[in-house]
Amino acid sequence: MNPRQRFVGSAALLIVMISTSAAAPQAATTKRSAPVPRAVVPLDSYDFGDVFKGELISQLFVIRNEGEAELRIDNLTTGCGCSVIDSDKVLAPGHEGKAELEVNTASQSGQISKIATLHTNDPDRPNIVLTVTANVLTSGDGGPVKGVVLRSGKHIGPIFLGPHSTVGFTMTQAKTAKAEFTVTVERGNLRILSIEARHFAGRIDTLAEGRSYKLVFELNPDGAPATLSEHVRVLTDSVALPYFFINLNATASRKPSP
Repeated sequence: MNPRQRFVGSAALLIVMISTSAAAPQAATTKRSAPVPRAVVPLDSYDFGDVFKGELISQLFVIRNEGEAELRIDNLTTGCGCSVIDSDKVLAPGHEGKAELEVNTASQSGQISKIATLHTNDPDRPNIVLTVTANVLTSGDGGPVKGVVLRSGKHIGPIFLGPHSTVGFTMTQAKTAKAEFTVTVERGNLRILSIEARHFAGRIDTLAEGRSYKLVFELNPDGAPATLSEHVRVLTDSVALPYFFINLNATASRKPSP
């Protein structure tokens, strides 16, 4: 090979090396897509089966943000006969929240299906539909079933909570305030695992494992503020209802009870 041939070969090799080096920075500066939220609703519908006309039915739907950006629930719209009891508005990445719907069956009859729509900033799921269905039992004329006395309380998913889900009581000097609730499992089996409360002492009395429970809450008036309100969370082992809430409100009395 003469000197001229050796020079040409070296120049070609140099050109290839320069071209390869120039391409690397271009790949490194490729833009990454912006982080987005990802709304996950493990259960988006619940069927209550048979209920009596006039009973309250409600379901708590869990919402998780499995994305990398803040999930916003901009609005929760419902159809006729369905109302929103509670709903979280903003969920950080990795956090979960809830949306609770309620239907008063006093004006319903037969097979019903009520829907609500979550409007979110998730680009893949901007609208998430939640559904509550039931068969409302009535008498022949469409009124309440004769001879049936409605229980005080309401259905929450597979349980019936009584006598209500919110209680208010008065604290008096040297007397512990106390409230009791009954939980009846109406569909499948469900175990109550624990109670999360900051100010109230909660106790779970098992009447029939997986079927019936009594929840007892107490508050010592010593050191308690004049008014107190707490959203107590009760955890279960149910996929359909992993937890539910009881609202406790207490007010101090100015005078001790006689």
